[in-house]
Amino acid sequence: MDHPVTALPGPGLPVPAPGRWRPLRIGLVDLFHYDVEEFWFRDGRLLLRGNNGTGKSKVLALTLPFLLDGDLSARRVEPDGDPGKRMEWNLLLGGAHPHPERLGYTWIEFGRLDGATGEAHFRTLLCGLKAVAGRGIARHWFAVTDQRIGAGLYLLDATRTALSRDRLAEAVGDRGMVYDTAKAYRRAVDEALFGLGERRYGALVDLLIQLRQPQLSKRPSEAALSRALTEALPPMDQAVVADAAEAFRSLDEEKEELRAAREAEQASSAFLDHYRRYARLASRRRARLPRREHARYENLQRELAKAQADRDRAVADREEARARAPPSTSGPRGWPPRTPRCGPGPRCATPARSTGRRTTPPARRGS
Repeated sequence: MDHPVTALPGPGLPVPAPGRWRPLRIGLVDLFHYDVEEFWFRDGRLLLRGNNGTGKSKVLALTLPFLLDGDLSARRVEPDGDPGKRMEWNLLLGGAHPHPERLGYTWIEFGRLDGATGEAHFRTLLCGLKAVAGRGIARHWFAVTDQRIGAGLYLLDATRTALSRDRLAEAVGDRGMVYDTAKAYRRAVDEALFGLGERRYGALVDLLIQLRQPQLSKRPSEAALSRALTEALPPMDQAVVADAAEAFRSLDEEKEELRAAREAEQASSAFLDHYRRYARLASRRRARLPRREHARYENLQRELAKAQADRDRAVADREEARARAPPSTSGPRGWPPRTPRCGPGPRCATPARSTGRRTTPPARRGS
């Protein structure tokens, strides 16, 4: 499956473009009214034109998205989902085919060019169908290979008979795998072309089936289309989901912590209300003595200030009186003038200061 084709395809086959995988060809071998038929894509696109009933829808029904899905049920193969259009009809044509059994193939080829190395890579998806009259689809198988139809791999032998399953397995060899179940085939297609994973790949195929309905715009099913588009979306990264889950878990924890904090705040507020009342009463009791002593201190301060004021006023009055008195010989500061005394001898020569009174001479001693 991983053998790169290092050379470009030979003449007569489409050339892949650089970049992603693009469909190059689809083909039918011994299916419907076709013996061997190919339809080429250009830049990954295909346009089918023709009158009604020429088989345009049948070509697409037998190739895309059938070769990506592998489910043979009519509701997934037929564009209109008609359960009466069974797969064996595409081989036996409702009994119009001349043989009671028929084996045919439907296939699609993808290609891409490696821009770095210039190597061309191809993947061919095939489905073999065998129908038997009265039994329906007797057997079907699938294959995925890096070989190209018409360039190394041929679905018809020299007698123009389609290869059986075993002969196809021999032709594919180690260049691919043949599968008997649609589930294993879908997994191989996803791994070879898309790498989406089982869930996303299944959603992609479901979306293609939903969108290929005929006249979709005339009778749309909004619910079915919305569901198909939603399921086709890529899944969320598990790391993102884990981060979101952890964030929600943290929100729950923080919500619980917030609830506990609110309860604690309410309890604290209730306690503080009671404690404030208690503190006010206790502080008033303890403040009685300091307040009484402070009142006494203020009274003493007022008395001291009054006494100092009285003293200052008395000092001021004394200074004023001293300033008004005439100068005189005086004794010690603040004392009245001192009268000189005479000794036991003769009379004092100092005349007595007239005071307006008569002075009596002192009596003699012994008289």
